Amino acid sequence: MILQKTDWTKYYQSPFRASALTRKITCATIIKMLKKHIHGLKNMSLIELGGANSAFLEAFIRELEPRSYTIIDNNCTGLEKTRQRIRPDDPVHLLNRDLLNWKPDIPEADLVISTGLIEHFDSHGTAAMIRAHFDLARPEGHVLMTFPTPTIMYRTARMIAEQLKVWIFHDERPLSLEEVRKTAGMYGNMLGCGIIRPIVLTQGIMLFRKTGNFRTR
Repeated sequence: MILQKTDWTKYYQSPFRASALTRKITCATIIKMLKKHIHGLKNMSLIELGGANSAFLEAFIRELEPRSYTIIDNNCTGLEKTRQRIRPDDPVHLLNRDLLNWKPDIPEADLVISTGLIEHFDSHGTAAMIRAHFDLARPEGHVLMTFPTPTIMYRTARMIAEQLKVWIFHDERPLSLEEVRKTAGMYGNMLGCGIIRPIVLTQGIMLFRKTGNFRTR
């Protein structure tokens, strides 16, 4: 069965109003996990995958103080919205790339993050996207991913949204923690794991440290 693709351009043009609150909760959870497990968190090189019009741009700059911050996405509308938010002194660089069809040609980063990216593929695409995170992380670097996970709360909220015909993430495939852990565990050691429950459309969150010196592509 071929699912309808999410229209990201439409989403970036008119995001859900309620997402402002859920993003604050998600961002606070991300920062808390990073601070708990990574010593010397500030002044890192940071890559955010699927980060067009990043909900966390300002918070990541403020809390992490990265020496470089690269946002990679294949949606021009979202990247332009990001560009409009960048201040002259922000160490932010934007790249328009298709992550599944790109051989990385940029330096590996200390920290690679994605929020709500790896679930928009079939199982093979998800595995390839997880691998892409580790391709872009330096040896002993860190990878953090959040993704919807199918708790009862998630399934109920999504069913209601679909019945009301307001659900737009048609290709979103909620992922079990085990699916993500199994794939990411091939490339790194898990440091932290949890479920962000207060946002209703519950999200899994996992942090890994990359093992080995490799790029798989």
